[in-house]
Amino acid sequence: MTGLRERQKEQRRHDIAQAALALFKANGFAATTLEQIASQAGVSAPTVVNYFGGKQEILLTLLKAPDEQAMSEARANLGENSDPLEALCELEGLMTRYQLQAMPASLWRELAPYLFTGELAEAFGPWNAAVVEAARSLLVHFQQLGKVRSSVDVEVAATLFNQYANLAFIRLATEGEPDREAHARHMRSVLGLICHGMLSE
Repeated sequence: MTGLRERQKEQRRHDIAQAALALFKANGFAATTLEQIASQAGVSAPTVVNYFGGKQEILLTLLKAPDEQAMSEARANLGENSDPLEALCELEGLMTRYQLQAMPASLWRELAPYLFTGELAEAFGPWNAAVVEAARSLLVHFQQLGKVRSSVDVEVAATLFNQYANLAFIRLATEGEPDREAHARHMRSVLGLICHGMLSE
């Protein structure tokens, strides 16, 4: 019985999130109310609050899912013959692909000013921390294989990866016609600089 109840709760949570996503796409994030989300999902507003707390938490859930999928795939593709640059490019590329599929450009344009400062940025702290941890884990993997110097501060490198990837993604996602090939080339150059450094050996 407990398992059934948990599945029902998870289904309701999923239905609320999908109802919110449809409204965010149609009306924008700011114009969508909890009452509209509740009505769309066929539940009461207090139920939405009980499951998520508010709109920001729903949005965070919607944005985390594509990155979690990307991080899972990137980890699954790791092997002893993997290359640090290729692995970081793959992680960034997967996150970009799934996030572009998750949200329309109009919604990214609305959200862009709030993703780096203010309450929305604070709410996204755990999401960013998860991406930093995924990049850090990749780099630690390569340190253990001797493909990344032991002296490299992987926490700093992973944070740099996340922060720049966020900026570059917002630029891409808010373009009228996102040029993913140009974005991928640019990110490979930036990540190559991170991986290879600037100093002569």
